[in-house]
Amino acid sequence: MNDQPTLYLDYDGVLHPADVRVTATEPLRPRVYNGGPTSHPLFEHAPLLERTLALFPEVRLVLATSWCRTLGYKYTVQQLPLALRERVIGTIWQGALLEHPPRSRYDAIQTDADRQGLVRWLALDDDVEGWPELQRYRLIAPANSWYGLSEPGVADELSHALALLCAGQPLEYRRPAQPEWPSTVERIFGAG
Repeated sequence: MNDQPTLYLDYDGVLHPADVRVTATEPLRPRVYNGGPTSHPLFEHAPLLERTLALFPEVRLVLATSWCRTLGYKYTVQQLPLALRERVIGTIWQGALLEHPPRSRYDAIQTDADRQGLVRWLALDDDVEGWPELQRYRLIAPANSWYGLSEPGVADELSHALALLCAGQPLEYRRPAQPEWPSTVERIFGAG
């Protein structure tokens, strides 16, 4: 059993917009696309992740990004700012997973967590496909893959989940209960 607080980190849709591609003529020059290549910066939200993680020095990162498969692990790690690079302990894309990719990112993450014996982990990823409802409490997922981590509320949700994770408290209860007061729609239109 490994009690190390761990965050599985995706890049695209989290640290910058989701549509990132490389071309055959520039295989090591990923670019953000929006109908075509743009000059939009990669890793624009990495400083926000750095600031969020600064309060949790014990948290380690495992890369769950497809960059490791397409661009290589070493290159992928080197793209992060130093403070984040120093936290990286590996990737989900190794061994058998490289030869036989899993059905979903969740499957790859769960396989890695089981392999490492992790008991305290969560994922920061915009890919919600394949996450069982009973495991969704482990996922911080921006709804807008253009804004990623900068989407209002996402960094706060991550910070709250990391605080629970590092304190050894159950993550299952991190989502706040529904408010006891009526919604604006209910107040205006008298739903009920």
